Amino acid sequence: MSRFAIRDARLEDAEGIAAAHVDSWQVSYRGILPSNVLDRIDVGQRLESRRQILRRHDAIHLVAYDLTHKDIVGFCDAGRSRRGVAREGEIYAIYLIHRAKRYGLGREMFENVTAQLAARGLNRLVIWVLDDNHHARRFYEALGGRPTDRERSTVAGFPVIELAYVWDRI
Repeated sequence: MSRFAIRDARLEDAEGIAAAHVDSWQVSYRGILPSNVLDRIDVGQRLESRRQILRRHDAIHLVAYDLTHKDIVGFCDAGRSRRGVAREGEIYAIYLIHRAKRYGLGREMFENVTAQLAARGLNRLVIWVLDDNHHARRFYEALGGRPTDRERSTVAGFPVIELAYVWDRI
């Protein structure tokens, strides 16, 4: 029997998703982003924006949840590419809290969301990742992603480089 499952997100999942977002950022980006940036992120800040995201019916929203504890342990958001490339989808976010990693949930969410994007006629895919996030980069490369463009950006005022991973066919 599996410990975790994935389903479409609902508006009432907003608080659980916000909590998973904060937890995953504070663990996954430690050493990549400054501690003062990570330490001031909280669920309350993320909650209203999460509700707004979930109200977008043109996007795909998934949650991963623990079957025993019934809490949300990860989420994925995707839709049309923000780059404006024809027939290209984008995974906007895919995060798991630490205790839910290494169970295949990331791969399962990726496969689920790419199948949904392909069903919408989007046959290419892009994901943006922080260039210094080597764990995520290895994950996307293992899934067949090819690093392409780099762009300067900021996270809470801290300068970062974002790297695009592209799949020419999904």
